Amino acid sequence: MSDSRRQVLIDAPVEIVWALVRDVNRHPEWWPRVVDVQCEGLEEGCSYRQVTESPFGYQELDVVVDQLDERRELRIRCTNTGTFVDPALTPAGRGTFLDARFGMEPQNTGMRVFDAIAGKRHFRRWLEQALDALQRAANQQAQNVPSARQRSNSAASMQRATSASRDRRSAGSRRSRYLEPVAYGDAANARKSAE
Repeated sequence: MSDSRRQVLIDAPVEIVWALVRDVNRHPEWWPRVVDVQCEGLEEGCSYRQVTESPFGYQELDVVVDQLDERRELRIRCTNTGTFVDPALTPAGRGTFLDARFGMEPQNTGMRVFDAIAGKRHFRRWLEQALDALQRAANQQAQNVPSARQRSNSAASMQRATSASRDRRSAGSRRSRYLEPVAYGDAANARKSAE
């Protein structure tokens, strides 16, 4: 049985990392070799379909959620091959500490042979690629999410802009009252009223 483990500190809040891990429909965005996922809803005990590019070509796989602990841990297992992944997340300051296991509990002779010959190297490399890609995706998403201070500054700017716009409209309506006589040809009175 192959079992690779890797730990990484991701410079993004646990909420962002968890959203990427938990939403299996988004795995093709960052998880290497995951081509497509069809999942109606994720909960412990449910299953979904996934297309993965493997050493044997493209495979349509049945995946089961063995464990789901919100914002903490997700264990998924492929019933066809015995491949499993178990990422555990822990908040670490403004980042996320991720401890992940990835490997195989072979389900048939072909998978046992593959696992014995190349399993350790294959899953170690795939886990490294997956965590590197997850880190990039989470960092990119974290940069796109404004901080509380940026949201506060943005709200204050919006409030100032709204207030200034309201003031301009009010000033514009006062001005139009002063300029009304111009429409009637009384330019001299309009200048006196404006002064």
